[in-house]
Amino acid sequence: MLTIALDDDLSRLRDDLVKEGFKVVDRTMADHADALIVSGMEKNFMNMQDIRTEKKVIDASGKSVREIADELRGFV
Repeated sequence: MLTIALDDDLSRLRDDLVKEGFKVVDRTMADHADALIVSGMEKNFMNMQDIRTEKKVIDASGKSVREIADELRGFV
């Protein structure tokens, strides 16, 4: 089972992602997750990123739960 860390702003997606078969943890447990789902609000006005990770990161902005789940399944 794929474990995903969910950005606090996306907590409304938790139940649907669990129904899709994923283990969902909050962002504080990101070190133990296989992938991160973020709201897209982490970008600054210059579009620079200051956090690096080897984990897969999905920007959920504008995506349905099905689209997010399909992307996650593509990582396996």
